[in-house]
Amino acid sequence: MSDIKAPQHSFCILPFMHLSTRTDGAMQLCCHTNSSGKMGDSMPGCNRDDEGNIVYLKSKKAKDYWNTEFYKEIRRAMLAGEKPRACTVCYKEEESGYRSKREWETADWETRLGTGNVNSMIETVNKDGSMPYNIKYIDMKLGNKCDLACVMCNPADSSLWIPDYNKIEKDPNVSEKLKTTIVWKREEGAAYNWWKNNEMYWESIFNELPNLSEIYLIGGEPTINPEFKTFLRKCVETGDCKHIKLRFNTNGHSIKDKELQELYVQFEQVLMHLSMDGMEDFHNYIRYPSRWRKMDYILWKHNELATEPNIMVDIDTTVSMLNVEHIPDFIKWKVSKHGMWNINPINFRGLIGLHLLHHPSFLSVQVLPKDVKERITQKYQDLKVWLLENKSEKASKYPKLDAVVNFMNASDKSDQLPMAIEYLEKMDSIRNTDFRKSLEMDL
Repeated sequence: MSDIKAPQHSFCILPFMHLSTRTDGAMQLCCHTNSSGKMGDSMPGCNRDDEGNIVYLKSKKAKDYWNTEFYKEIRRAMLAGEKPRACTVCYKEEESGYRSKREWETADWETRLGTGNVNSMIETVNKDGSMPYNIKYIDMKLGNKCDLACVMCNPADSSLWIPDYNKIEKDPNVSEKLKTTIVWKREEGAAYNWWKNNEMYWESIFNELPNLSEIYLIGGEPTINPEFKTFLRKCVETGDCKHIKLRFNTNGHSIKDKELQELYVQFEQVLMHLSMDGMEDFHNYIRYPSRWRKMDYILWKHNELATEPNIMVDIDTTVSMLNVEHIPDFIKWKVSKHGMWNINPINFRGLIGLHLLHHPSFLSVQVLPKDVKERITQKYQDLKVWLLENKSEKASKYPKLDAVVNFMNASDKSDQLPMAIEYLEKMDSIRNTDFRKSLEMDL
């Protein structure tokens, strides 16, 4: 039981010490909150000024908008034991036994900062929810530039997705319901190059470097963005890299960049989240246009890179209706690769990270028909038996295995299955792929 002096069922540490941005430069509570969005309100976690306008960091300083009524209300609610709607996804995940971002971030930072320091930080919060700007953790998304167009992604997170999105939008045979569901809106003030030549933003970030403990960089694909490397160089030049944990998501395709590797080893710690959603045809289909043969090579090169004492590499998987039945086979494959000891050595019981997909909702695991869910449930039970026999008791009790199944069975959204099929068939026609064959689906 934590000793943090805040209601543990509602409190999340992030709105009290964390700066997060979207790929379009919007300031947000964290990277998870907008997954709580609904039709007509797709950005519930984005900060608003007191006139209700979204705060975009292309033209505004985060420090000046740290105590908006939006942020103050979130803090007041959490400290009063209430659950803000913007954070619904975390609370819903927890109901399924899934350890949410709220839970693991708060526990991690309590360990790193110390309970006393966390309580001292809470004590700086005024009755109205305002507090000093003293961030320790930045989650920065440097635009949507990416070299992949994963089938569950969108133009906001991948520039390579834009041509396919335009084809869907212009196709008169695509239902209006599907078009409305996947709509990509560029709000006024949004800009996917918001950080470029933005001296005001970079100066504010560089001023915070001495106080930061962690930087989390995402994209797009951050490692192909020149500013990613420039920023790491700056951290090395100032010496602040020595007290900063660098964390980032990557598809791994930049593994041959030697300068990046030389920069990584300068940081206190580096955690690479290697995004993989399956093997062989599952990989080829989901993480289009990447090919499994190359990804297998990339994985082994990261296994070598993780021999550096300050570098950790985890496989992180987005769990959707596309791969939920395949994941037990993926885990068995990973466990059976006995030379791969450096991948996920500590986290996720030595298996893989599992992260539930919430958008687009028609690709959620909850959309699958009842008979398919029953088959998958049994497959996960069989996996736990296999792990007990081939790995360890600890791995067989990996709680996210049960959490995925519980979440899948918690709600019946099979009414969205026709939309999922329409979407996948349209993507197949655009990309010359076959989801039924590649994903072994009989829908």
